[in-house]
Amino acid sequence: MPKNILVITGSARTEGNSMSLAKAFIRGARKNGNAVRRFDAALKVIYPCRGCDKCWSKGKPCIVDDAFNQIAPYLHVSNIIVIATPLYWGNFSSAIKAFIDKLYAYQVDFRKRDLKISQSILLVAGESTDPKAFDLITENYHFIAKELKWENLGIITVGGVKEERAVEQLDVIRQAYELGKSIE
Repeated sequence: MPKNILVITGSARTEGNSMSLAKAFIRGARKNGNAVRRFDAALKVIYPCRGCDKCWSKGKPCIVDDAFNQIAPYLHVSNIIVIATPLYWGNFSSAIKAFIDKLYAYQVDFRKRDLKISQSILLVAGESTDPKAFDLITENYHFIAKELKWENLGIITVGGVKEERAVEQLDVIRQAYELGKSIE
């Protein structure tokens, strides 16, 4: 049965390496008839979570009207979320971090809204060639997936890529495509 997949990208470089991974994944996922929605967080305005605990008080996840409220309806119909981000200082890009922080609206016990999302994937590209450079982001991803009760379907990390689209010359682009194609 086809899935609804939400791909959140975190790079402002529209031809960047994490975007290339996301696009390859999307091509593969669509090959099996899955519905895929891409949200380019770095090209939108998502304000930081203020921790005000007023989530849902105005009928939207956040009282601050930003792009997170625009993507929220897709959070409610998606089965799978894919986070595609460049590696910034061993972690998510600030755009992805702002998006993740806004997911607090779905964790506040007294206003919790259930998400249909039950599975997740992480795609990360970075300049560093040190394999340990990806430890923090994968640890944070696992923590978030556990908190939101998402089953991890896969993690793809690739280092040593700096120039735009450099990742497209590597086998990892096929891996991202195949991961997308495996979603049925």
